[in-house]
Amino acid sequence: MIEEVDFQSLKKQMMQIITLQTKNTELQNLLLSFVIEKQKLNFGQLAIVHHEAFSGKDPEILELAAAIELLILSFDIFDDLEDLDNVKEPWMQIDPSIALNAATTLYTISQQAVLTLSSPFKHQILHAFFKYSIQAMEGQHDDLQNSISTEEECLNVMKRKSGSLIALASVSGMLLANANFPEVEEYSYQIGIAAQSDNDFRDLFNPLKNDVSSQKRSLAMIYLQKGYNEHALDVLRFFASGKDFNEEFGSIVNYKQKLIDSGVAQYLNVIKQVAINRATRIIDELKIDSYHIENLKSHLIINKKPTNKER
Repeated sequence: MIEEVDFQSLKKQMMQIITLQTKNTELQNLLLSFVIEKQKLNFGQLAIVHHEAFSGKDPEILELAAAIELLILSFDIFDDLEDLDNVKEPWMQIDPSIALNAATTLYTISQQAVLTLSSPFKHQILHAFFKYSIQAMEGQHDDLQNSISTEEECLNVMKRKSGSLIALASVSGMLLANANFPEVEEYSYQIGIAAQSDNDFRDLFNPLKNDVSSQKRSLAMIYLQKGYNEHALDVLRFFASGKDFNEEFGSIVNYKQKLIDSGVAQYLNVIKQVAINRATRIIDELKIDSYHIENLKSHLIINKKPTNKER
């Protein structure tokens, strides 16, 4: 978790980039309002801890972390506009065309911010921005197509959609330190799968969320639609009904038990644990100081006991 002073410094840097890169006052104020509302800056922190883990001491790491957070913010807006959910977010409460333009602006100025770095590695970093952004967009395209039919296809989408953005932050911080460890990309993908599995589980408790009510082809839905038992079919009928927990099951406790009886809760937890175990093994084998290995795990491993949104 970012310490308060670092959190505020990173936010301030994000706002400074927006102020420097945009001239339209109304657009600038809109973008600044989105940043002000941000409660978490985990991707920027990932860049910082990776920079430190690979012996980086570049004072521009804060600027890079801020650029990454602006890019992630643009993806959050794109994602919500495409999925038509998270309606409480400020960009979902304005004209969609204005929100779309704001997201495009954030996406562009985040890359411009990388080009303004004095680091000799800025072009490598920008290449990483493009590489992982395209992967995330391809994963989102497949997700929006809703034609996923197998667990393997779903895991691949999760890897690209969520894991690519974790890789973007982690690899960029590493590159600014003039390091090159392919393992960073590998474990980032696994952490993305684990985070998305967590999201899938949380979404089960939000049946009015668009992805759930439409029975979108998530890992949880693929499992439930196999109809291993009557409990799984009951859960699917519940999602389709649009009812709340109390109306259908009497209480949230009964609903949780229904998820357990269906097997979907255990299934998602196994998927998450397998991904976390794979990531942990890769991190433990890095040829860096043990303190940094533990620091990386503390920032990457979900809850330690097993996420914009990840993506």
